[in-house]
Amino acid sequence: MRCGNLKLMRTKHAGWLTAGQLGLLVAAFLVAAGPAAAEISLSSRDTFSATSEGWRIGSNGTWPTQVSSLGPDGQVGYLSHFSDGGGSNGKWLMWNDGSQWQGNYPAAGVTGIDLWANVDAGTSPVSMRLAFGGPGGWFASDAQSVASGWSTYSFGLEEGNFSYVSGSGGTGTFADTIGGVTRFEVLAGAAPLSYQSGGFVQTGTSVNTILIDDIAAVPEPGGVAVVLAAGFVCYAMIGRGRWRR
Repeated sequence: MRCGNLKLMRTKHAGWLTAGQLGLLVAAFLVAAGPAAAEISLSSRDTFSATSEGWRIGSNGTWPTQVSSLGPDGQVGYLSHFSDGGGSNGKWLMWNDGSQWQGNYPAAGVTGIDLWANVDAGTSPVSMRLAFGGPGGWFASDAQSVASGWSTYSFGLEEGNFSYVSGSGGTGTFADTIGGVTRFEVLAGAAPLSYQSGGFVQTGTSVNTILIDDIAAVPEPGGVAVVLAAGFVCYAMIGRGRWRR
């Protein structure tokens, strides 16, 4: 991305960028770093400001619900989803097979998933995992303990953090799945994982209401540093050009 593309972001007077201006600069580089949201990219993020953004369960159960109240980020909108210990909503899980969460995660520079979570009712804490389905079969992450009260949780997408879900087919190779994800799932519960013929993974029954916000694809920390460095270089070049006028 050429620095000339950022000319409209110069301050009126030469000087340091404000925090807001620097944020815009970094965002511009992050968006330019990956493809538009036709597939997984560093801009893939669900904020639930108006809808549930494609998160669902099977056709017989009650799907996650968008709530139009202030979330942990100070913005309106988050997701509420429950499990009741029996029937179609007996297990806490939800998945997304929209194009913005499909594709080759490593090629897009995505090395982690961040999200906000809050156990609003029921057993707390609860074990939460991410799972991905693709050509290699299904792989589920190590569990993280999620408790009452909003907190942010980060899941690294390194192979060592994931285990193959027995019976889920495919090649059994993590690289094949994370390089061609067809479905992304968030699930919670303490019982052993099992693959279901409908194309998803579940734990045992539970009784919980869990709130979710800001599910976001993130780069490795080194990638952020490169973006910031590039931004500062461009800003310096733009500022130098202005002083020469």
